[in-house]
Amino acid sequence: MTGKGSKVASYLLVVTVLAFALYIAGDVFSQNAAAAQDTKENTISVNGKGIIKVKPDIAYIRVGVETRGTDAKKAQQENARIMDGVTAKLKSLGIGDDDIKTVTYRLYPLERYDEKTKKSYVYEYRVNNMVEVVVRDIDSTGAVIDGVSAVGSNKISSIRFGIEDTDKYYNQALNAAVVTASGKAEAIAKGLGVTLKGAVNVHEVSSGGPLVVRDTVGLAKTMESADMAATPISTGELEISAMVSVEYNY
Repeated sequence: MTGKGSKVASYLLVVTVLAFALYIAGDVFSQNAAAAQDTKENTISVNGKGIIKVKPDIAYIRVGVETRGTDAKKAQQENARIMDGVTAKLKSLGIGDDDIKTVTYRLYPLERYDEKTKKSYVYEYRVNNMVEVVVRDIDSTGAVIDGVSAVGSNKISSIRFGIEDTDKYYNQALNAAVVTASGKAEAIAKGLGVTLKGAVNVHEVSSGGPLVVRDTVGLAKTMESADMAATPISTGELEISAMVSVEYNY
C-alpha cells in the first residue's frame, strides 16, 4: 500500500471508531434519559404535617413605671426611685440580672394651648420606663406580677409564653410530619395497586414553633390591693407544627 493509501485507510479507521463511540454514547444517553423519565413519572408526591402540643415552660413579662410631674427632673427621679424598688423585688423573687432588660425609657412633655396668651405651654412631664422580665419558673408568673405591682409598678403591657428548648419539640413535630406523609403515600399506592420503593425527595416546608402572646394584660394593682388573692395566670398549651413535602418512587 502506498503512503497515500495508508493515510486514507487510517483516516477511515478513525472515522469508524468515532462513529461507533458516538453511537454507544447516544444509546447510553437515551437509556439514562428514559430511566430518568420513568423515575419522574413513577412518583407519588405528598405533604405531611405534624403537631406537638406542649405546656409552656417560660414566660416574658413587660413591666414598668410611669411617673408624672410639672418638673422633668423630679419626675425622672421619682421614676428611678420606684424602678429601683421594682428591680429589687424582681431579684428577691429569683429573677436574675440577665433576665431583666430595659426595652423602653421615654421622657416627654405634654402641652396645652393658652387662649389668653395665644401660646402653648408644657403643663406636665411623663416618664415611662419598661423592662422585659424572663420568668423561668413559669408557675411563679402570677407572684411576679403581684410583687412588682405591690412596690409601685403601674405598667404591665404584655405576657408571652414560650418553650425554652423549641428545637426539641420541633424535631418531634418533623418526625410526626414524615410519618403522616408516609401514611398518605401508602394509601395512594394501595389505591393504585403499586408498591412504594422509597422516598427520593424530601423538603422541609416549615421552620420552628411560635410563641403565644397575650397583649395588654391589665393586671397591675395598687399598693392598697396588695393583700388580694394572687393574680391567676393560665398558660394553656402551645402548638408546635412542622410540615414536609415528600416524593416516593414506585
